Amino acid sequence: MKILDKYILSRFIFVLLFAILGFVFVVIFVDMVGNIGKFIDKEVPTPVIAKYYVMYIPFVVILVLPIAMMLASMFSIGHLAKTNELISIKSTGISLNRILLPVFIFSIFISFFALFFGERITPKANQKKVEIEDQYLDPFRKVGKISYSNLFLRDQLSRYIFIGRYDTRTKTAHKVTIQSYTNNRIIERMDAEKMVWQDSLWVLENGYTRSFTDSNEVAIPFESITDSTVQFQPGQLVEEKFEPENLSYSELKNFIAGVIENGGDPQKWQVDLNFKLSTPFASFILVLFAAPLASHKKRSGAIFGLVISVGIYLLYYGINQFIQTLGQVGILTPLLSSWTTNIIFFLLGLLTLTMVQK
Repeated sequence: MKILDKYILSRFIFVLLFAILGFVFVVIFVDMVGNIGKFIDKEVPTPVIAKYYVMYIPFVVILVLPIAMMLASMFSIGHLAKTNELISIKSTGISLNRILLPVFIFSIFISFFALFFGERITPKANQKKVEIEDQYLDPFRKVGKISYSNLFLRDQLSRYIFIGRYDTRTKTAHKVTIQSYTNNRIIERMDAEKMVWQDSLWVLENGYTRSFTDSNEVAIPFESITDSTVQFQPGQLVEEKFEPENLSYSELKNFIAGVIENGGDPQKWQVDLNFKLSTPFASFILVLFAAPLASHKKRSGAIFGLVISVGIYLLYYGINQFIQTLGQVGILTPLLSSWTTNIIFFLLGLLTLTMVQK
């Protein structure tokens, strides 16, 4: 069986790599066509442009991985069915479940890889991509909104700033929390009722500075502190790009804690936090659903494989977005909204697997 497993997996992985490379090329090419004018107008150096798109690749890979996995299962298993190889294998007494087992196991492995990759690699790459956008493409974009709520940004590599509300007219931030970390452990925290932009510096008013050690906490009240280490400007603050995909699970969790402490509603981001755990398993769920369909000879053509893959993916994505919205508005709990689509398609996959010819 090892030879058979290797044979099936080799065909699956070949199609998977081809699909991923194809999707990455198309997405980056389309983005490049749309942004090339901006790069030229801003006179962005070629090495910076190259770095920008290298940093874009991890996000694209995670984005297209589920549909690439589904295409790989449809085309690789479909080819075996079309050439009667599946019939020959099953004639030896091997069930379809056993034939598809290596593909399912590999899909689970890919799902855990996507979980790790999306936690460790993608957020850092997205952050560097955003830094290039801020520095070269549109660093001084004018913003028309007057008030912003639940802002989050990094002032330094190990420091996070949470703002409950920011008024662009008075350049005043309300309910401000600044946390400094070392090795994921908070070492200093500053809480202020408000932070005002005065004489090109931020002045924090009415709050506490807390220092933490392994054994105790020292809290010092203050009425007014001018903090020259807070180096962002008001214009940069209101255009700070907060996107859940730019943060790791732990960073988003810290942000949610800051929102709660500042009196904000964390529901939307709690949903995003749970989706960070559920989304990677779409690769396994969609393969479980699609692979049995491809095993039928009458449905093994390339056109059928492409059409059914796109159709299933759009259905999955549409249901997922709808249920995610239900979670964000509070109709469903964050945990339930993040896993409902996977549960539905998992059960449909098992049903499909039992209905196809063994």
